[in-house]
Order: sequence, then structure tokens, then C-alpha cells
Amino acid sequence: MPAAPPSVQDLARRKLTKFLRRSSPGLGEPITALRDESGRIPVLELTWERLNDDVWRVVGIEDRRLDKRMVDSTIVECRVFFTPGEDCYLPGVVTALQSLVSAEQARARRPLKEHVAQVVTGSRIGASGPIFHSGRLEMDNGLGPGILLGSDLIAMDYIYGIALHEDDDRLARLKNVRIDSALRAVVFHFNDLLHVIGNVRTQIENDIAKGYFELPSPGAAL
Repeated sequence: MPAAPPSVQDLARRKLTKFLRRSSPGLGEPITALRDESGRIPVLELTWERLNDDVWRVVGIEDRRLDKRMVDSTIVECRVFFTPGEDCYLPGVVTALQSLVSAEQARARRPLKEHVAQVVTGSRIGASGPIFHSGRLEMDNGLGPGILLGSDLIAMDYIYGIALHEDDDRLARLKNVRIDSALRAVVFHFNDLLHVIGNVRTQIENDIAKGYFELPSPGAAL
């Protein structure tokens, strides 16, 4: 007699177990190591110096180079958290968490779901909008004439056009974007992603500690 298919709660527990394993301390360390005590990345923030009433310049930008291999390896490591269909896809992880707690507790986790949606929507990171723009207007950069590329789109074009795949449309949009700007966009938005991953993990650990639900032992098959 064939085994019964896994229940919704079995699948939810599998997702949370995988998420806890993949989000263990040290995730994204090359990026998190750049943070200050407030969780921001000051080394990437531009500092302007006033030379006279009409002239300003950016100082220290030559010291803010990012290593492409470091960024690419972090993208590969974190891909499962923003790729729909993966067990560790963040919106799905929160839905799984809500399915394992009481109805009242599930409602109390709606702000967490909204928090995740501000950073991950579909396969896109940075859904709340760009942090900076490409700094130039193109006659037509693939979005339409006269539209600036935002850092959120630059980051996703780099992720899916260079780091993970070779996409001609994305590569065309990045043609007029400096590689340093593209890497900076990824790091800015991945910093937000890593904060959200940490917050979701904290909530799951809190709920387990309070006995709201249990997960399979570490040696159990997923």
C-alpha cells in the first residue's frame, strides 16, 4: 500500500527545517561584515565635500571597491531565499510558519509577512523601490526613453543577467552601468535581504522555544 502523501503541515515543517539550515549564522558574511552597529553599510555610502558655493565632489569613492567574486558567491548562496518555488523562498517560509501556529498567532505574524514583502516580491529584491539610480538618462535603455535605472532593477539585472544567467535584455540595460555601481546595488539590496532573513529566523526560533510547534529532529529525512 503506498504511503500517504505528506500533509500541509509536514510540508511546512520541511520548509522551516531547510530554512533554518540554510540561514545559519555566517550567511552572507562578506556583506554582513561590512555593517556598522546599526546594521547599515557605511563603507558604501557616498560622502560629499563642498569645494565652493557651486562645486561639490564625492570623496573616498576610490576606496569603496567591491570584490565581484565575493558578491557573486553571496548571490549563489542566497538564491534560494528569493527564488519562487524553492523551499526557502521567504514569502513561502512565512506562510509555512503561519500554518503551524494558531489562527490568532498567524494573524499576529501578518506584519512579518508585510516586512518580507517590502524586500522580496516575486523573484525581485528591493520591492520597496530603488536606493539610488544609474545617474544617467538613456534615449531607450530597455525600459523606455528617458527612464533612469533604479538600483533595485540594476541589482536584479546583474543577478539574472551576469551572476546566475546570461540574459541579453538584462545585459543590454547594464551596458551603460559601471560594474562598481552594479555590485554596489546588489550589496545594498542584499543587506536588506539578509536583515529580513535574520528577522524571519528569529521569529521561527522564538515560536519553537515557546512550544507553538515542533520541527523534526536534525537527523530526520526531509
